[in-house]
Amino acid sequence: MSSEAAAKQGSFHHIIPGQIAEIESLTEALRGWSERHGIPARTVNSIILMLDELLTNVVMHGYGDYGDHDSGEIEVTVLPITNGVEVIIRDSAPAFDPFSIAEPDTTLDIDERDIGGLGVHFVRKMADSFAYRRDGDFNEVHFSKSFPS
Repeated sequence: MSSEAAAKQGSFHHIIPGQIAEIESLTEALRGWSERHGIPARTVNSIILMLDELLTNVVMHGYGDYGDHDSGEIEVTVLPITNGVEVIIRDSAPAFDPFSIAEPDTTLDIDERDIGGLGVHFVRKMADSFAYRRDGDFNEVHFSKSFPS
């Protein structure tokens, strides 16, 4: 779906190169869209935190290190739903279900914990729903966030 078609439907659609430096442009565009569509700031802030974690993982682990000019793209769509939004992230990195990894043991002392996994754990706790699927050559992560009551 083109950005123009998405805008006509009231949704947000943005594609960025798979580079860390590009994530900020996406989040700024999302903030602008959210303000124009009356999305509560608290919901937007939560979405941006989750997106930052998931997109950073795609770049660093899916496309390798901090991304380079030959890495793939990342497509983000945000759809208004009843009392919230649904977020869809698509990338062409190798298949990886971020929700298949075991939850970290947060009861352990910081020195005893395995490195990594806290970001996905954070998303699991913040999102109202989440899912992963492999769609041909693409990873597709869906998560939703409700508006505060």
